[in-house]
Amino acid sequence: MNIRTRRAALATITGGLLCLSAGLGGAASAAAAAGGIKGSPQPELRPFSLGASSGPGAVALEPNGTIVVAYTIASGNGKTAVCVLSRGGHACSSRAVLSPLSGDDVFGTSEVFVTSANHVVVLQGDCCDSSPLGGDLLFTSTNGGKTFGAAVRVGTLGVGEAALVGGNIVFTAGDNGGGALVESVPDDAGGPPAETANPITQAATDVGVGSYRDGALIAADQDLPTSYTTRVAYAAAGKNFDASSSYVKVGTFANEQLVAISGDALLTQKTNGNDALELRIFNGKSFGPAHVVPDTAGGGPEWFAIDTDPSGRVHVFNESTHFPQLYDLYEESTATGASWSVPVNLGNATDSTEFAAGLDAHGSGLVLGVSPAIGYPVLAPQSVSFTLSKTSITKGQTVTGSGKGSAAAKGRAVELQELKSGLWYTIATTHESASGSFSFSIKGSAAGTYTYRAVASDLAGYVLYGYSAQRSLRVTG
Repeated sequence: MNIRTRRAALATITGGLLCLSAGLGGAASAAAAAGGIKGSPQPELRPFSLGASSGPGAVALEPNGTIVVAYTIASGNGKTAVCVLSRGGHACSSRAVLSPLSGDDVFGTSEVFVTSANHVVVLQGDCCDSSPLGGDLLFTSTNGGKTFGAAVRVGTLGVGEAALVGGNIVFTAGDNGGGALVESVPDDAGGPPAETANPITQAATDVGVGSYRDGALIAADQDLPTSYTTRVAYAAAGKNFDASSSYVKVGTFANEQLVAISGDALLTQKTNGNDALELRIFNGKSFGPAHVVPDTAGGGPEWFAIDTDPSGRVHVFNESTHFPQLYDLYEESTATGASWSVPVNLGNATDSTEFAAGLDAHGSGLVLGVSPAIGYPVLAPQSVSFTLSKTSITKGQTVTGSGKGSAAAKGRAVELQELKSGLWYTIATTHESASGSFSFSIKGSAAGTYTYRAVASDLAGYVLYGYSAQRSLRVTG
């Protein structure tokens, strides 16, 4: 049986874009001071534990880059932990615990959103007291998630999936024989909406909430006796998301199981073929052609999540046996589905079977795994070119090694490294110009063949180390 995450990793509002400037430059040297380094390591890609958890959660980003994580913890009848993390940090700088009302139990997914600087809201699905206003609770923080005000009851639907759509929190309950039921509340809601929408009336086994230009996309699949059918409905910006009449059907995909939806990107799995995942992008009227997601054919066990970052790039996270490191979490991304990035290994994920992500417009942020709550840093890549002005010189002559970093970051440290007995050692350091260019002067002090590369420093929580291709220099006597 193929098992996959059934919650979309939702993109969140990220107002502050990463400025690649001198102030972001100085991480520790890529080469160990004492003994050099082997290969091209990325030490920032190291999972870290946030503590025990009992259910799925969500990730949101502050405009200043701070990460806010919410997840369910097994405390009494269940509560929601809210952890605030500095970029590059591996421990909560603050932690709040949100409790249900009237002795209710926590069910579904604890969702978190940043609607503006320091304004954090948490949506928690609880059951089952007798209040006519319901057990679904909205908590609000005005200090970045450090503390929260009193809970506001916003309905009885339950919280399976949610997304921030045009300033409203749109959510659906999850597995429901009556179809995909939908509620929408503003981030400052004082109570539940007057009605509940039912845009997809067929039984909903898996559900998801996406968005397109401030309109709401609702996806659900129906587990039929021999297969699945995935359906998607859309309510345009300005419509009442709580009214069934606001929605129109924009996609029906037979023999496909819903895996997740994020933003305008729909992820499904064929159920009558090789089990590969397919990605489609919504254009406002319908979904474009299906594109096969690399490294997903062949079935499970496997777990997936998807996030569309604020730039529109789609990131798919994959824990499976389809990569060299079994059950590590890998990231692959695409702008259109037609071409994909090289897989990036985010680390061992054998303790996680559900994931949620929050990324900024550069594709950096955090993936949250559960049982226990585990953070997987996601960092933006950078490329480094490097060439030698000559590949052969005589002893005593000098050659120029030059290159360029992309994205450019004025002032970022760049190391010249030499390969000796299988290890790389830093022999010189310079800094990128405003255009990203840099250069080194290399003197041929002794005859022999030498191998060099350029390494651009990382930025904890934001950018990976950048490694150039290696270049050889022959020095003759």
